[in-house]
Amino acid sequence: MADSITDSSCSNLLRLVNDEEVIAFTRSFIQTASVNGQEGPAAEFIAKACRDAGLQVTLREVAPGRPNVLVVLPGELPEIGLLFHGHSDTVPFLSMADPLSAEIRDGSIWGRGSVDQKGGLAAAIMALITLKRSGVHLRKSLAVAAVIDEESEHRGSYALVDDGLKADAAITTEPSDLQLLVAHKGTAPIQIHFTGVLAHGSNPWVGVNAIEMAAKTILRLKEIPLKSIDIPGVGVMQATFNVGLINGGTAYNNVADSCSIFLDRRTVMGEDQWSALEEVRQLLAKLASEDPKFRAEAEIARPDWQWEPIRKRGLKPSMTSPDSAIAQAIGAAHRLVTGQPVDVGFTNGYNDGDFLVNDLGIPTVNYGPGESPRSHTAQEKLRIDHLLTAVRVYLETALTLAA
Repeated sequence: MADSITDSSCSNLLRLVNDEEVIAFTRSFIQTASVNGQEGPAAEFIAKACRDAGLQVTLREVAPGRPNVLVVLPGELPEIGLLFHGHSDTVPFLSMADPLSAEIRDGSIWGRGSVDQKGGLAAAIMALITLKRSGVHLRKSLAVAAVIDEESEHRGSYALVDDGLKADAAITTEPSDLQLLVAHKGTAPIQIHFTGVLAHGSNPWVGVNAIEMAAKTILRLKEIPLKSIDIPGVGVMQATFNVGLINGGTAYNNVADSCSIFLDRRTVMGEDQWSALEEVRQLLAKLASEDPKFRAEAEIARPDWQWEPIRKRGLKPSMTSPDSAIAQAIGAAHRLVTGQPVDVGFTNGYNDGDFLVNDLGIPTVNYGPGESPRSHTAQEKLRIDHLLTAVRVYLETALTLAA
């Protein structure tokens, strides 16, 4: 254990980061299976490691066997100066070979969740453990929230809102390729169900084909004007549509009397799922006015969403100013650690910064290790240099905002 220090000098504290320990901790975390719905063992792993390090740990059972973990390094004041947010769940193993191996190969740690997003969560935890060991004086407290269910119904972050968690600023530790991302899109999951008339395929004029209705609608989606937002100094964020699923018909030689499509409509600031749904409904009304046989209904729905609160709330876009204290602190820390200015941008994806910004009023940005395109793939691997850089950037950012 390092000798206690009394100042916040980066040169002193960064030397205290034990790279081998960071790598070992991250590998063990990846080796602890936590597919969505089965986060309990990962929560216990985090809790034990943090308690052993002398940090304060609270487990909050959000659903049976599925606890959030809140880790706190107390400061002189109880207020949280900086909150690190991450999720303990992963997507299923799918086609990934040896998903729990945490094998080190090509300068990376391989395994399900290594990028999305146990690497970022591990980096935040190791930053707090390093600060605890250092004995550095903190004016405000630091915290890590490891939540469940980010990959599905977001019950973990929803619970943070219910608990009224407060902090001056927050970092979502999702993979950002060590870029500073100040905004993310929302997502409106929209199901359109088409109703036709069943008939034998040899007499298609007798029926009404619901699949043909769906095909016509898909082609006409481009008529919906998609909003764009210019984020000064960052870039233009564009709303999008994607048709992700289509199901319909009863047999190849029948006229399909039923068909459903699922749309992933990505929203930008100033939009929500209800405004996006209304645009789709207006298009369907136009198509029905053109064809009296056209029958379609649209609703907010996702195949994996059964929990009514998230269906009502939706997943919203959020933005924090690049000039905010948290963005500036990360930018300065990144430059100090890497010697290079941080790239500032936004993500086309969604993250739970939504809940922190929109519901809790916490200025939040995304900065984390890992290349986001590797998330959910059979090639999910976390660059070790990213991991070690993130620990040091988190540590220095924490000192700026809490010491």
